[in-house]
Amino acid sequence: MSNPQNFPPVEQWPTVTPPDCPLCQRPADAVWIGPATYQDGTEVNVWRCRACRHDWHIPTRHWPVLNGPDCPYCLTKDTCWAAHAPDVPGDLWTCDNGHEFVLTPEGLIILPEEAG
Repeated sequence: MSNPQNFPPVEQWPTVTPPDCPLCQRPADAVWIGPATYQDGTEVNVWRCRACRHDWHIPTRHWPVLNGPDCPYCLTKDTCWAAHAPDVPGDLWTCDNGHEFVLTPEGLIILPEEAG
């Protein structure tokens, strides 16, 4: 299956199941801790294994997508798909101005302050 030009390769799409713990390989015990940014600007998602208490990170990738939703904060059309949202059903999107929001499968936009 070929990919649209502005989507990542299918094998790099995020999954809806947690990743396996790199130490004990128990996916059912992995929980998402949250996003983090290293001093060099690298963005990651941090995970923890409840079984062995190991923390690890997975680099965050952002992919431009044609015809994405406009940013609800600044109304720019320059948005890109980041990943599946870890806390609510939907996709995490970002804009060129650094705003983040979630687009639900129903097409509704959820802002981070509304998700909690």
